[in-house]
Amino acid sequence: MNAVLRGMPALFLFLTACTTMPVAPGVMALPGSGKSLDQFRTDDVRCQQYARTQAVASPAAKSRQDHYDTFYIQCMYASGHKVPVYGKFAGSSVSASRAEQPAPPQPPTGSPPPPPPR
Repeated sequence: MNAVLRGMPALFLFLTACTTMPVAPGVMALPGSGKSLDQFRTDDVRCQQYARTQAVASPAAKSRQDHYDTFYIQCMYASGHKVPVYGKFAGSSVSASRAEQPAPPQPPTGSPPPPPPR
């Protein structure tokens, strides 16, 4: 029994060394309003580095990719970029799905209104 317990730290180190670090985000971010593509690329590289360092320091309760994606999304959002949003606000009856929204009303029948005067 003692031999098994003495081997546990080595087994733990072996198993944790086998986990791979994410090399890229598993989510998509888009440039924020008023942000240039160069700003987006700069922030993307900076946020990937930030996410990588934070994911290494995180406990392994979730997968490293999940941690990486969470930190990446937080960083990109804080930098003013568009990131995916999951779920809905508590108590909100508005659905985020386009398929569940009613179709817009049809235009009125008849001839179109005259153009505005000049």
